[in-house]
Amino acid sequence: RRAYPSGWLWLTGEESVRSLLAALLDADTDARYGVDDLASRSDLDEPAVEAAIDALISLGVLIADEGAYRINDCAIVYHAAAELSAAVEATGAPDDESGFEYLARLESVRLMLDALLEVDPDRSLEQEDIHRLSGVSRKRVWHHVEKLVDLGVVEESSDEYVVGGATPVVRWVQSLDAAVVGATLAPSHP
Repeated sequence: RRAYPSGWLWLTGEESVRSLLAALLDADTDARYGVDDLASRSDLDEPAVEAAIDALISLGVLIADEGAYRINDCAIVYHAAAELSAAVEATGAPDDESGFEYLARLESVRLMLDALLEVDPDRSLEQEDIHRLSGVSRKRVWHHVEKLVDLGVVEESSDEYVVGGATPVVRWVQSLDAAVVGATLAPSHP
């Protein structure tokens, strides 16, 4: 998973990209932002923001505009990330961070979620199966699987978990994954 990441893992794997995107989901889409503005919004230093800007420009989320940057709210990656954030927040994510941050902050959760996207819906899994599929340690699976239950990604059924394929969080992670892959393969952005 780490060697050949999905679009979901590529987007969320780098803290600076993840933090800047989360900050942009709450930003005014009509405004222009300098690097210092984006650093302030995302609590990142300017070099980290500059690296994240390049990644988000490549996905069409940001547009360079005369020494500043604008959010491309028409970008499918931006739209899918915003919808995913809202879907996570609808499940009761903490108020002190966006739904996107809440879901993507922990590497173990990102890896388990990525692995579960490839599992047939309604399939039953034990924690050992999730460990094997995701490469996440047994201890971390045990520690973080409840977060996936709370988000509706899996449902508890005795000592097993059933993958819930039609939940909003799963659908928007799938959409975001596809949007990142599509944007990466697209020859250019508006």
